[in-house]
Amino acid sequence: MNEEITGFRVRYPEIDRMGIAHHSHYFVWFELGRTEWMRRRGMTYRQLEEEQGVFFPLIEARARFRAPALYDEELQVITRLESISRLEVRFEYRIVRPEGGRLLAEGITGHVAADDRGRPRRLPVELYERLHGGSAPSSEESSRA
Repeated sequence: MNEEITGFRVRYPEIDRMGIAHHSHYFVWFELGRTEWMRRRGMTYRQLEEEQGVFFPLIEARARFRAPALYDEELQVITRLESISRLEVRFEYRIVRPEGGRLLAEGITGHVAADDRGRPRRLPVELYERLHGGSAPSSEESSRA
């Protein structure tokens, strides 16, 4: 399951009085990485919702902070699909400085596939295959989902 790298700069509204990015913005950067990860697989969130009727509400989020991100610093979010089933998707993230590759933060988010009312639903097989980058789940895996 491939990684995707998305670059960005720390903006002024994202920092505190010390010039350090506030911890809450890391989750926004994770979302930036996840959105681009999806787009590079040919499926925007808008298409996912409007064409497939699938939403990915957040059910879990964690972050571990290793070093501060500073104002106007160039950073990268490295996004990787950790796991996927017909009901859940889980992503891993690393925020790094491209120069030297220093790890600033790492995290995960977990999402459940849901309909427009927020009820869990199975991912369509073709969507699963596109996101997974392989074949549909086996009948055993599909029955667990």
